[in-house]
Amino acid sequence: MLRTLTRWPSMSTFIAKPRVVVVVGSTGVGKSELAVTLAEKFNGEIINGDALQLYNGLPTATNKLPVPEQRSIPHHLLGCIGLGEETWTVGKYVHSATLVIEDVIARGKLPILVGGTHYYTQSLLFDDSLVKAGPEGDLSAEAQEKKWPVLAASTNEMLEELRLVDPEIAARWHPNDRRKIRHSLEVYLTTGRRPSDLYDEQQSARSRHTPARHTASELVSQEADVTTQSTSPPRYNPLILWIYVDLDQLIPRLDRRVDQMVDTGLIEEARSLHAQMRALERSGTLVDQSKGIWTAIGYKELLPYLWACTGAGPTARMAEELKEQAIELTKIATRQYAKQQQRWIRGKLLRALEENAALDKLTVLDGTELSQWPQNVEATAVDAVDAFLKGNPLPNSTLPPTLSNVILAPKPKGEIKARSCQVCDIIMMTQQEWDAHPRSKKHRKATRTPIDWQALYPKARCQDNRPHHDDR
Repeated sequence: MLRTLTRWPSMSTFIAKPRVVVVVGSTGVGKSELAVTLAEKFNGEIINGDALQLYNGLPTATNKLPVPEQRSIPHHLLGCIGLGEETWTVGKYVHSATLVIEDVIARGKLPILVGGTHYYTQSLLFDDSLVKAGPEGDLSAEAQEKKWPVLAASTNEMLEELRLVDPEIAARWHPNDRRKIRHSLEVYLTTGRRPSDLYDEQQSARSRHTPARHTASELVSQEADVTTQSTSPPRYNPLILWIYVDLDQLIPRLDRRVDQMVDTGLIEEARSLHAQMRALERSGTLVDQSKGIWTAIGYKELLPYLWACTGAGPTARMAEELKEQAIELTKIATRQYAKQQQRWIRGKLLRALEENAALDKLTVLDGTELSQWPQNVEATAVDAVDAFLKGNPLPNSTLPPTLSNVILAPKPKGEIKARSCQVCDIIMMTQQEWDAHPRSKKHRKATRTPIDWQALYPKARCQDNRPHHDDR
C-alpha cells in the first residue's frame, strides 16, 4: 500500500512546537546550497547536521561549504571540535544542537538544519528515537573506558562481550560496526539491562500508541488528545525538504566531484591532517582513528599512500598506483554512502514521520536535472517554507507521480541479523541480501565446479606434450 500525503499540517502532535526547517538528502545533491538560499529568504540561520563537519579539518573531504559561499549566513556547529578534543557522541550533538536552536529562535530567526548524517538529524527531531544509556552514559568516552575497559577494546573483543550479555542484539550488528556495538555495550553497562529488552519495550509501546491517520478536521477535534501521540514524540514542528536524485544519475555526479576534490587539494589536506596525527602521537596523545574526523571518506582511503610517503619513499610508479587506488576507493565509498543515506531516509526517517502521522510534513524535491534546479528545487522549497510558516498546505512533490509513489512506498522492515557466507567471506545483514547472494556473480563464481580442460580435450593435451622439433 502506498503512502498517501495529506497536505495539511499535523495539528495534534506538532501544535505549539518550535518550527524548524530540515534539509535532507544524499551527499552531493546540493543541501548546503539550498539551505543558504532559504536562510537568505526567510531570515534564517543554519545548524550543521553532518557528523564529520563538526570537526576542524578536512574541509574538502567533508564538503564544508566554503566561507564565500556561506554568503554571511551564520553557520552553527561547523568545525567546532578541535583535533585534540574528544569526539562527540550523538547524545552530545543533540544536547548542543537543541541549545543552538533555542538561541536562534529566541533571536527571532528561523533555524534551518542541514546535513547528511541522518542518524544525528533523526535523533534531534524525535525525542526518544534511540535506546538510551543510563545516567553514566553522560560520562566522557575517556571516563567510560576507564571504568569499563572493554569499551576501549578492539571491535572483535567488544562484539564477543556483547554476545555474552545480549546475543540477540549482537546478531543485529555488522561485526565491523564499532559504533553500534559499543553503544549497545554502553547501554548494558550503564543500565544493567539488555539493550534488546529495552528496544522491544520501546517498539511495543510505539505499536500501542502509533496514531491513526486522520483528516485535517479530525485532527482539529483531537487537538488535545494526548493518546494520539507516538512514544517517539517530536521535539519540533519540522518542515522536511528531501532533495531526491536517482542514484543512476547521482553516481556520475559523485565521481566527478571526487575528481574535483583531488584537483582542489584533497590529497594536500589529507597529508596535512596525517602529519598532525603523527605529531599528536609523538607528543603522547593517543589518536583513535576509528572515530571522528579520522573516519572521513577520502582520508582513510589515502592512508596507505600517506604512510608510504612517510617511509623511505616509494618509487614514483608505486606512489602513483597507491594514489590512484585511493581515489577509486574514495569514489566507491562515496557511492556506498549515498545509497546508505537514501536507505536511511526511506527506511527510518519516513517511518518515524509515519508513526507520528506526519508524512504531510515532507516535501520531496526533484534534484535530478541540474538545469531544472531553479524550478524543481529552489522555487518549490521557497513556496514550501512560505506555506509552512503561514500554516498553509504545502506544495506537492516536484517528482513525477510514478517515481514519487515508488520512493514513498513503505520499505519492508525485515529482520536484521548478521549472516556470513563462508565461501565468499562476506557478511549480509538482511534476509533480502541473504536470499539474493547465491545468485550473485561472486558467489556463483566461487562455487562453480572447476572445468577439467585436460579431461575434456585429451587430444589437445597430447599434442601440447609432443616434443617440438627444437627439443629433439
